Amino acid sequence: MTASNEELAQQLYKQKRYKEALPLLEEAANAGSAWAHGVLGWMYWYGHAVRKDKDQSLHHYQLAYDGGNESAAHPLGLNHFDAGRAELALEWFRRDRHHPISSLYWQYRTIEAHPHLARHADEADDILLAAANSGHLFAKRDVAFRMMKGHKRFGTRRQGVFLWLGLYPDLFRLARADSYDERLR
Repeated sequence: MTASNEELAQQLYKQKRYKEALPLLEEAANAGSAWAHGVLGWMYWYGHAVRKDKDQSLHHYQLAYDGGNESAAHPLGLNHFDAGRAELALEWFRRDRHHPISSLYWQYRTIEAHPHLARHADEADDILLAAANSGHLFAKRDVAFRMMKGHKRFGTRRQGVFLWLGLYPDLFRLARADSYDERLR
């Protein structure tokens, strides 16, 4: 694959012309491009220009990560989480360095659903607080709910109500942004 073909694939991808980009991406992936594998993983996950196929998505994301694209750790974690493979999901979320705030939240979600995976008794709570303090909107929501339910470790019920009411401006931002946006602080 020539550099100009990969540039063309990137341009087509950015323009959301997925059907035109697909053959170029497949060629780049066959030539060993970690970026192309990452894009193909995304396309198979959401079904853009291809039939939705979680197994193909997982395959391409794994090749992307193995090829040096460390940002593939997050979608690998999500893929395993959705498939019910909690141990693998948690392992990938812990490896994720490109989405540290979202990774914390998904670690919390995984441990909350599978408490036997926790390293210590309060690990899920510690991770949830770290994600909320970092600004993750869903983590803030979960902390507010816990406060309102009377979990003293998180704060008072009154603090929970104020935290919940303070989330509304962020909800409007979220409606216009990606739910995994690391800037939701």
